[in-house]
Amino acid sequence: MTEGSRAMLDVPIADPKAGSMSAFGTSRKFRGVPARLLMATAFSVALSGCAGSPPNVQKSPSFAPEDTGTTFLAQRSKGLGDPGDGRSGIHMLVDGPEALGVRLVLSEKAERSIDAQYYLLHDDPTGHLFTWSLLEAADRGVRVRLLVDDMDTSSYDAMTAALSSHPNFDIRLFNPFARGLGKNIASAFDFRRVTRRMHNKSMTFDNQVTVVGGRNIGAEYFAARDDSNYDDLDLLAAGPVAREVSRSFDDYWNSPFAIPVADVVRNRDKKLSLGEARSRLSVLAEQARTTEYGDALTQGIRDALNSGDLVLDWVPATVMADPPEKADSRSDTTETLFAAMIPYFQSAQTELVVVSAYFVPGERGTEFLASLEERGVQVRILTNSLDSTDVTPVHGHYAHYRKDLLEAGVELWELRPDKARPDRELLGLGQSLSGLHSKAFTIDRHYLFIGSFNWDPRSVFINTEMGILLEDRESAQRAMANFDRALVDVAYRLRLGENGQIEWLARGKDGSWVAHRKEPSRSAWRKFMSGVYGILPIRSQL
Repeated sequence: MTEGSRAMLDVPIADPKAGSMSAFGTSRKFRGVPARLLMATAFSVALSGCAGSPPNVQKSPSFAPEDTGTTFLAQRSKGLGDPGDGRSGIHMLVDGPEALGVRLVLSEKAERSIDAQYYLLHDDPTGHLFTWSLLEAADRGVRVRLLVDDMDTSSYDAMTAALSSHPNFDIRLFNPFARGLGKNIASAFDFRRVTRRMHNKSMTFDNQVTVVGGRNIGAEYFAARDDSNYDDLDLLAAGPVAREVSRSFDDYWNSPFAIPVADVVRNRDKKLSLGEARSRLSVLAEQARTTEYGDALTQGIRDALNSGDLVLDWVPATVMADPPEKADSRSDTTETLFAAMIPYFQSAQTELVVVSAYFVPGERGTEFLASLEERGVQVRILTNSLDSTDVTPVHGHYAHYRKDLLEAGVELWELRPDKARPDRELLGLGQSLSGLHSKAFTIDRHYLFIGSFNWDPRSVFINTEMGILLEDRESAQRAMANFDRALVDVAYRLRLGENGQIEWLARGKDGSWVAHRKEPSRSAWRKFMSGVYGILPIRSQL
């Protein structure tokens, strides 16, 4: 279950702290009402025949510009070692502030186009900085196309409508909800359509440089919150793979599911002019920049990009993405990201390592991972623990498969919520709790995938997903070396005890191991609710 289903079903998630004034309207709040989860599940069965279509509107197709070879970013890519042989330059973005800084600085450098595709765009300081950078680019004459899934946009309809009136700033909403009814009612009567969300995350500049990975636009994705932040992962990439991302973006942008904002939010009561939107956003972006976090955000990456000190590794890279048609519940497309992944999984000879924030393998997935172990492939899984997850129902269903996986020889690790935050420490911001949001896998330390795809039914069958597959042993081995070095200090290792029950091993600061014979959790209520969710018939939506 990804952020898509959890927001739709009103399961509580972290809500970023906003300033005293909201950029896009009233501040967004998620309220946890478990009864709504039951209602949505019941409606998914009772109303399975209600499969409406997105609005049928007239819109002009557009495509990424091809003639950008003389732009600053194109020339900088060449200066960073482009061999011109089809390989792409990549730089892994582990650090949260760096990941946001890259997006902001590249927005400053773009000359022709910015294409951004996100599942969530939060109304918080990071969202304000992000959106302001797009508006500034549009003011310079850069064509900006922003495609956002409609899961969480209705609270700032007035802002998106105002910005989309800019001649260089085009905004479309993917698979939008009907306005005026409320999301839960709209979901109930059009469940088969609106349950399908666009989970892709990419941002491409001048069709030359792109950022693809697991991060949405929100404070918790960039280590900007004081209480809890995600461990996440993106790839900065230049060269041919950036053009592949642009082609995927164009497919989504021109699909029937991408609806211009004006055709979704028409006749809304609260309206903003472009001038009013600009003024409001300018104030909030300045507030965000003058915080301790914002002040340190972009300087290092700007200097590296200008000086040429940014290091790119040039490797074979391929975009793997679902077609937008997957959002149509009536579509029988088999050309999905998961289908493209299967041959790689089946080819594993020595090792498969999966990092997945939301991990619900199901019976068939569990059997497949067990079969890999049977033929000598070491399988290791890192996912969230009960206290680090933000989606308790996912944990409740994942828990069903832990014992079978352990009995098959699969290594299971669960992230501890007290995992250190070096990205915050580097900026002098102090520590926070952590949760896993990364989605990655390696095969035989030869292939490395980074993207939006979780190992759960929703990513496989319902949401659209994307990522970049690297075929480079050096990159995969370097990533795995960092993974191996950190794992024992940040995660519980699960094992079966003498009585056959699961134990959680945690290594302390002194290097000793402590075995927990009951699932570690600071909340008895959360543990109880995980069990309750685990027996509900909602697995297909997770």
